[in-house]
Amino acid sequence: MTAGKAPEISSEHSAVQGEALYELLFQNSLDGLMLTAPDGKIFEVNPSACRILGRTREEILLAGREGLVDPEDPRVGVLVEERRRNGRAHGEIRARHGDGTLFPVEISSVVFEDQQGQARTCLIIRDISERKAAEEERERLIHQLRDALAQVNQLRGLLPMCASCRKIRDKQGGWLSLEQYVRQHTEAEFTHGICPECRRQLYPETVK
Repeated sequence: MTAGKAPEISSEHSAVQGEALYELLFQNSLDGLMLTAPDGKIFEVNPSACRILGRTREEILLAGREGLVDPEDPRVGVLVEERRRNGRAHGEIRARHGDGTLFPVEISSVVFEDQQGQARTCLIIRDISERKAAEEERERLIHQLRDALAQVNQLRGLLPMCASCRKIRDKQGGWLSLEQYVRQHTEAEFTHGICPECRRQLYPETVK
């Protein structure tokens, strides 16, 4: 070997290194990875895919695409058609766990040709159950806040009040006391006391 000259690396050696790197990435990815065919046949899966789907490698290969997704989810067909047209697709569908339960997943898929010129697809799958649960909780809180604001807003504007007895007319035409009206349209409650002016008029003997 000539001093100072880097050793030559054969293309065969580079290919071996590339395959080893691919295997490391495939086996240690946190996302579920699948090597599939456009028709839904599955050739290989990584450990994360087995964990996400709650199935063994053999069970996943045997089930194929049809056995891993919710057959009633219309988004499955939409994504398959999108991938057919564009060579790739990304979206959310319902997957079927090994125990039969359905859960939301995010998938990305791309079509390519292998060394033999056969069409293959790479599928990335992520369990988004926690994210969906957080989104649903956020929506629930937003609806609660909107309902609370709507109840408060019901007391805005002009209220038809009797000039004599101070009762308020509701939308059905009934006349309610102020306390009744407020209770029906808000979550407020009343406590009763007496103001200083009324106390002087009604009970002057108690005022020093």
